[in-house]
Amino acid sequence: MRQLSEALQEAVRYQQSGQFSEAEATCLEICTAIPDQPDTLHLLAIIYAQTQRYQEANDYFRKAIAKAPARADFFGNYANALLEQNQIETAIGYCEQSLALNANQPEVLNILGNAYMTRNLNERAAECFRRALQLRPQYPHALNNLGNALQKMNNAADAIPCYQRALELQDDYAEASNNLGQALKSLGRIDEARTCFRKALQWRPSFKQARHNLAEVDSNWLEPLEGKKLHLRRFEAQDAAYISHCHQNDGFMAQYNQYIPRNQSVNALAAKLQQTHELHPCQTKSADWVIFRSNDCQPLGIANLVDINFPHRRAEFLIGLPNPGDHARGIALEATLLILDFAFNRVKLNKLTTNVYTTNAYSQENTLALGFIQESFLREHLFNPIDGKFLDVYGNGMTSRDFRTSTRIAKLSRRLLGQDITALLPDDPIRSRTPVC
Repeated sequence: MRQLSEALQEAVRYQQSGQFSEAEATCLEICTAIPDQPDTLHLLAIIYAQTQRYQEANDYFRKAIAKAPARADFFGNYANALLEQNQIETAIGYCEQSLALNANQPEVLNILGNAYMTRNLNERAAECFRRALQLRPQYPHALNNLGNALQKMNNAADAIPCYQRALELQDDYAEASNNLGQALKSLGRIDEARTCFRKALQWRPSFKQARHNLAEVDSNWLEPLEGKKLHLRRFEAQDAAYISHCHQNDGFMAQYNQYIPRNQSVNALAAKLQQTHELHPCQTKSADWVIFRSNDCQPLGIANLVDINFPHRRAEFLIGLPNPGDHARGIALEATLLILDFAFNRVKLNKLTTNVYTTNAYSQENTLALGFIQESFLREHLFNPIDGKFLDVYGNGMTSRDFRTSTRIAKLSRRLLGQDITALLPDDPIRSRTPVC
């Protein structure tokens, strides 16, 4: 056959260009002529690991190491393949053997740091990444991983420069941009985080985690909701008097939420509302609106998404109108449709839940009629310290699939909002930008 060096170089070129079948065939050709050539065995192991044929990869790594036990790079690459297989302790052992043979290997220190992070040994991991960077200061992956270790140690402020430097060295580094966004978000720098997640998706459109992260900080969460007759906007300090009035309405609160603190002064409530308004819902885990009549800006009620669970794309929905005379005027229905549109179309939640006291039969009937499914009946689930009694609660849910297939919501939304909100449309501009109240 051809000279060994020429054939092996050809196999390496195939492997580096992602032509794994051609690389494997060339290596096997070499093995037929020279069965125990360690570099060929090692390259085959790498090819098998890259194509996730781990049993073959492990076999060939062991064969290569047996033939060349002084090759530190063989031990290091085997450690990386073991880490990919979640064989963490074994991977750590092979990293240590590799570094015992040659301590000056930034790649192996990076692999060892990643292994330590999977065991939450974050300080050890950070030390490995720092050692790697001493050996190779312009090592974007070690910088990114050092940032990750620092974030895990609740040190986002020091993680940020690591990600920024990694992006200076590799300006299309999607993982570093996503991780930078997470660090910025944890420090409340939401607008900057949003930009980072968008860049990560620009560089890698299939990056699911970046897409989920962007959904959490989306500016859609801050926009008002506009219907034909109603307008919903986020709580502001100027709403304190109205919200306090709602809280003092015993009959309303008995059905809406019996556990909201109700003894705050209007000034204290205004300060709290202002503080909350300055935060993004990804920080408060809630979105809260006052419901207004559009023609005269008269407040009619309040609505909320609370306990927002971003990883599971789920939230609990509450709505209440303190004036009983408004209950038969379609106000709650239009407001509910606006919030369903918001939840499932604009911020891409997967599920809404409602918890309804069994004393509120009217609300439970309307909830089910709209398309929520009763998922539980919780007996004596909540204790009411005012009367010393336990409350039964209905638990209801609506998934995105329920919403999309609901002919009732489609019909109602066409009539009340002028469009079928259940239709799955491509992302479009927000329909309303400027609050009128």
